Amino acid sequence: MGAFAQKNTTKTDTKKAPAKTEQKTAASYRCPVCGATADKAGNCTKDKDVTLVKVGDYYCPDCYMTSTKPGKCTMCNVEMKKMETTSAKK
Repeated sequence: MGAFAQKNTTKTDTKKAPAKTEQKTAASYRCPVCGATADKAGNCTKDKDVTLVKVGDYYCPDCYMTSTKPGKCTMCNVEMKKMETTSAKK
């Protein structure tokens, strides 16, 4: 280097930040009729004509239509219920 050469004063970090690992939690599904649980979407094994609802999604208690948003059912205009991890029967 020459007499007037400047050194690189910025530090470069040789350590790399650990890669962020996304932990995907397995989705859980429940039957709105009998409360049976499953790890995969599909129909209930006990109630063959009823589709399992993803926990956290909303479903119509009358026709079992599902939605990711709360509100009224688009088929029968009944208030949607949120599918919880445990059945809270009132």
